[in-house]
Amino acid sequence: MLLTALSNYLQHQPASTSASAEAAPTAAIDAVGANESPWDYRFSDRAILVNAVAAEFDVTTLNEQQTQRFQERLQQYGLLQGLNLNALAIINTARAETPQQDINALALVDQAVAEFDQNGTPYPQRQQTKQLQTLLHNLASARPAKAA
Repeated sequence: MLLTALSNYLQHQPASTSASAEAAPTAAIDAVGANESPWDYRFSDRAILVNAVAAEFDVTTLNEQQTQRFQERLQQYGLLQGLNLNALAIINTARAETPQQDINALALVDQAVAEFDQNGTPYPQRQQTKQLQTLLHNLASARPAKAA
């Protein structure tokens, strides 16, 4: 039955000529550029935005002024939006409790994730926090390594 369906599908496809089949790969290469292959790796838009935020902020040491700008930048670049912004409450609460000290946002969110079961965190809040955790880990890994 599956073979019949596949055969039927292939029979109804337009036949390609050898000239158009040979032109397709060269057209793709011409569209990409002379120095690039169509199979070259390209960074996604999201990866570029994560890299831009990581260059500006170190998520392991956010001071009082950086915390608000960090949240604004995440919203501006669309890296965190909608209900997922609620997960930033973890960072904002820590900021309110220790206004003069740098906070490690990555460690705070990691700790919150580790305490999900203990705190009885509802599923939607777990999803929001896990997305923030993934984003913070991506930001931390995008920063250049510190020289020892």
